[in-house]
Amino acid sequence: MDLKFDLLGDPIPDGRGEPGRTGHVPTAENARKIRALLVAGMKNQQIAKEIGISVPTLRKHYFQNGKIKARLAREMAIAEMRARNILRLDAQADKGNVSAMRALEPLLEKAERELIERDLGEADKPQEQSLGRKREREMAGFEADDELDRELSKEAGSRVH
Repeated sequence: MDLKFDLLGDPIPDGRGEPGRTGHVPTAENARKIRALLVAGMKNQQIAKEIGISVPTLRKHYFQNGKIKARLAREMAIAEMRARNILRLDAQADKGNVSAMRALEPLLEKAERELIERDLGEADKPQEQSLGRKREREMAGFEADDELDRELSKEAGSRVH
């Protein structure tokens, strides 16, 4: 029997790409691969093809049966990878790795800056609410009226002298 392998080095199961139940069992290794491919920006169709499953199977087993959209899954995967890397850096810094300490410093400074900004209230400024189209037009009309009044007053004042 000649085994075929996909680009990720996994054996291609019988029935790959055919309709019906292929007996796919989700694994932690496949979940890790999917997260990495999501972070790389691949679409669901491409990811499913690389793993050797259909898009509905991908959604069912790895995106909580379609309850999580690919964009949210990508954001979650990016956050998870960033967190893992920070934890690795921290572990290396604890062992005395100076490069890891230097890499952590900008992250710590950023976090500290965000805390200070929040405490000063700069980060929590309320957003200005939109006036709405009608109100914007009304305000523009008032401004135009005021501008016209100023022009007419200036013109009338120059005629008197």
